[in-house]
Amino acid sequence: MPQLGRIEHWNDGKGHGFVRPLQSQAGAGDAARAFVHIKAIARAGRRPADGDLIRYDCESDARGRLNAVDVTLVNAAVMRTRGQRRVAAKTAARQRRAAAAPIDAVQRCVLACALIALAAGGALRLWPLPVTLAYVAMGTVSFFAYARDKNAAGNGQWRTRESTLHAFDLLCGWPGGLLAQQAFRHKTRKIGFQLGFWTSAVLNCAALYWLLPRIGTAS
Repeated sequence: MPQLGRIEHWNDGKGHGFVRPLQSQAGAGDAARAFVHIKAIARAGRRPADGDLIRYDCESDARGRLNAVDVTLVNAAVMRTRGQRRVAAKTAARQRRAAAAPIDAVQRCVLACALIALAAGGALRLWPLPVTLAYVAMGTVSFFAYARDKNAAGNGQWRTRESTLHAFDLLCGWPGGLLAQQAFRHKTRKIGFQLGFWTSAVLNCAALYWLLPRIGTAS
């Protein structure tokens, strides 16, 4: 007849332990504990552990020792569901990363080109030094704003507004914002934010293209 008990003295390396009936633990009688092996336990989504509540039958071996058979963890269905959900979540995450890999490659290429252009433009004096300094300064501000927002998201703290991040990006900070997105894996999957980010970057580049001839003429 099936009965309830708790696993004790479980040796996970060897895959066996003992089960003591609940009535024995409650002081109702002195039911003997039984040996339980991992092979007698139905699949439950995880390994057994001390204190697990199980349902089992008992039978004696050739030496008269009690062995637990037809063992199931009482909450096995819940654990199986949780295990399946974990597997599904990991699979979905891998699929998202695989789908986003081409986009990440393009963003890294754009970032590399922007940093090279910024360094080359300053070294070759294609634009005045204040332009380079503006991108370096605002890029740094934007980078740390993204870093702070990422940290706040993980700790449940007050977040930085997306409009604030876009403002930093628009004001020459978008290379630093893009670097932060790749470094911290932050805001890279949010389509609405990405549209705002790239709009800010394009507007900034357009403004620079419009201003450079006038800056040169003025100087």
